[in-house]
Amino acid sequence: MAAAGAEDFSAEGTKNVLLCGPHRAGKTSILQVVFEKKSPHETLFLEPTAKPEPALVNRNALMRFQVMDYPGSHVFEDSADPMVFSRTGVVVFVIDAQEEPYTEAIAQAKKVIEFSHRINPKISYDILIHKIDGDQFMSDEYKVEVQQEIKAKLMEDIQDKIDAQFNFHCTSIYDHTIFEAFSKIVQKLIPQLHVLEQCLDYLITNSRMERAYLFDAVSKIYIASDPQPVDLQSYELCSDMIDVVIDVSCIYGMSQDGTTNYTGSP
Repeated sequence: MAAAGAEDFSAEGTKNVLLCGPHRAGKTSILQVVFEKKSPHETLFLEPTAKPEPALVNRNALMRFQVMDYPGSHVFEDSADPMVFSRTGVVVFVIDAQEEPYTEAIAQAKKVIEFSHRINPKISYDILIHKIDGDQFMSDEYKVEVQQEIKAKLMEDIQDKIDAQFNFHCTSIYDHTIFEAFSKIVQKLIPQLHVLEQCLDYLITNSRMERAYLFDAVSKIYIASDPQPVDLQSYELCSDMIDVVIDVSCIYGMSQDGTTNYTGSP
């Protein structure tokens, strides 16, 4: 992930993702784990984000966008933020699932949604119910219960006055859930997604494959998959295999100058 200035964030043709949420919800940790390949433990003692931080994600022709990481204290204003929202495709709002009750976080989310939708009705919204790695979330039933509670309270006042796409994800930086969630977020920014899905569907139809994913190998985000519903276990398996291939390539692969990386005995 490359650093980007504020002028780059508003550049024509660049897709944008806004990352918002309360203080200490885990926004910066998510970015560093997903896009900078840091381990979750390396993000435990990050300094709080003091100002909006833009960063460019430029992996390939399909995966090029900018993420704006907003501090929890940021208040969106008509005088400064309309240009940013006008170029935004997805707003990602992070709610700390371990910080009950969720009244303050939900109220903040409603303000961001209403403000951004007024400026750009084409924005879609992804709500990350984050940090589901605590002891109280050992049960899948409890995770679903928390997700339904937050969804009901958030949509209570806005579903009748805002016509937009909302998706809710239970996530943690300690497993694959955050990568799966961001895979679905990134796919919204890819105009060729339907064509890619058709190609993958054609591939599995004419081969003995059960599933097909198109991965960004570095971030382990899948840019597209075949039209079947995504199975988290198959995604985790593919993701783990990518890690194995990368690790083996680092040992036995070729360097840029054409020499082998392996220096052990024959």
